[in-house]
Amino acid sequence: MRKLAILLSAAAAFGMTHAATAADLGARVYQKAPPVPVYTWTGSYVGAYVGGAGSASNSYTSNPVTGTGAFGVTTVPVGASSVFDTGSGFIAGFTSGYNYQVAPNWLIGYESETGYQKIRGLSNYPGSATGFAFSRSDDWYSSWTARFGYISGQSLFYVKGGATLTRFENFVSDSAGLGGALIGHEKKYRLGYAVGGGWEYALDSKWSIKAEYLYLGFGGNQNYNAFDTGGNVYNVSTKIEGIHTGKIGVNYKWDPLSLIFSR
Repeated sequence: MRKLAILLSAAAAFGMTHAATAADLGARVYQKAPPVPVYTWTGSYVGAYVGGAGSASNSYTSNPVTGTGAFGVTTVPVGASSVFDTGSGFIAGFTSGYNYQVAPNWLIGYESETGYQKIRGLSNYPGSATGFAFSRSDDWYSSWTARFGYISGQSLFYVKGGATLTRFENFVSDSAGLGGALIGHEKKYRLGYAVGGGWEYALDSKWSIKAEYLYLGFGGNQNYNAFDTGGNVYNVSTKIEGIHTGKIGVNYKWDPLSLIFSR
């Protein structure tokens, strides 16, 4: 009987321990996994880019002509223009802007860019060994554009359009002109239009990379004067249609108000 009592006491103790363990397991609270963050394009950003630029077509500089119709450079045929390609060069600068994601897959925004571009071209006038003209854009420029894009995953496909301001330098010279040595020179900023598009890819919540094409258009002529040692004044006109640009860049989402309210 004593052995039986010991066995029953041990069984009861084991059952109570097992019940307490089961109660502890039932009381555990399981937490849900944290939600996966959803990327948004909305916000301000700054960035930088590098690339290439090239003329859209040949440039034309007219033969300097006086008010009476006399041409300053002797050419064949008479009055022929200097025609040249401003070629290609490099482009680099920085951007800033703001995006607003209006729906799960659509975006509108604003972007400005300021950069340096270098293209130039030179050519003699036909039939002249001494008369020549050249044009170049070897300076800073700026563009201000609106962006409209479609979002697919982490990619943004967009188009953009707006205005651009670029400085051109034009020069004409002939050491044996109609009334002696002739020279004309002007530097001038020209307002044009900018239109293009590109692809941007979000690497994470802050950084993105992009590839972009942008055309800078400057329809119309740039007019200036030339003078010779004989006292003659000439009218000159240079036509530069536009510039193709292609670039790659990186953007960083940045809230400028964080400088004020950051702790």
